[in-house]
Amino acid sequence: MSTIVLVGGSFLGAWAWERVTPLLTAYGHQVHPLTLTGFGDRAHLGSPDTTLTTHARDITAAIEYAGLREVVLVAHSYGGAPATIAATTIPGRIARLIYLAALLPEPGQSLFDITPAPVVEAIMQTVRDGRIPVMNDEIIDANFGEHGLTPEDRAWLRARGAGQPIGTYQDPAPTDLSAAQRLPRTYIACAADPGGPPRMPGMKVITLDSGHWPMITEPESLARVLDEAARS
Repeated sequence: MSTIVLVGGSFLGAWAWERVTPLLTAYGHQVHPLTLTGFGDRAHLGSPDTTLTTHARDITAAIEYAGLREVVLVAHSYGGAPATIAATTIPGRIARLIYLAALLPEPGQSLFDITPAPVVEAIMQTVRDGRIPVMNDEIIDANFGEHGLTPEDRAWLRARGAGQPIGTYQDPAPTDLSAAQRLPRTYIACAADPGGPPRMPGMKVITLDSGHWPMITEPESLARVLDEAARS
């Protein structure tokens, strides 16, 4: 079976995978959900100095200090960026990258560099104390299609979510990401997400019938797809 490391998207910590982790364990996998600096029980460690590089180092440190090898690294949404950078740093420990509705960084560019300027401006207007606040219902409903979050899911997400350190969107990725790009990669697209998955040569694309947060709304379906991808 596989060693699976789970990295959440913006605002999320290891807690976001609580509905998926026991299912993957039941499939026989060794599962390690991570909490990046500034989120979850590490929310108090976030600061204006928390960057994309910080989060990439969180991932590499977690893998190295646990002595993990042949890792299936699963990255959701924003988590695709630091996971790619981490995989570039320690490619010998990574068996496969699985992107879940994820952002893919561009060499030498920040996430804001690859985001339309009006969107960046709108985000910056929300920033308080160096953090992008957890999204309200209006933003979720306007930008994430048929996301499937119930009122209870939204309350759960907001009660435990933490604001995104703004530096994580302003810090440029390394200029060379080729080590990660040479790894076996799978992209899981969420059918209800607006737009489509990135077109990357050599990357298998699977479409999951879910909204943007399937670890919350469709944990059984997501666990099944992750199990199959991890075994491939």
